[in-house]
Amino acid sequence: MIQNLKDGIAAQEYDVVSFFDKKPKKGKNSISSFYNEATYYFSTEDNKKRFEESPQSFAPQYGGFCAIAMSEDKQVNPNPKSWEIRDGKLYFFTRLFFGIIDAKRQWIKDPEAKRTLADAAYEKMNS
Repeated sequence: MIQNLKDGIAAQEYDVVSFFDKKPKKGKNSISSFYNEATYYFSTEDNKKRFEESPQSFAPQYGGFCAIAMSEDKQVNPNPKSWEIRDGKLYFFTRLFFGIIDAKRQWIKDPEAKRTLADAAYEKMNS
């Protein structure tokens, strides 16, 4: 599976579980777990345990690439400060034009259509 990794680390070192608690935090390399050929960092041992019990529930969609870009069949590094939990899934977005415009604005206008496009693009990318 194609993923957005830097040196094998997922989610730009953010604790993916912390997004579900609505308090995104950077993880620590001393608290990590390996899943699907990527290393995930966590801010707490409890978050690591939660992740390990159900990693597919917490791993970001589209391998951690920007969801809007994926709906346009592109792999773009997101800004982890722009994110959404929708239907129990974590989506990341990028910021455009020097960080002024948040791509999430495009997503929330029609999330179902964008998700359908992004799902198809990511599946094609991984086939």
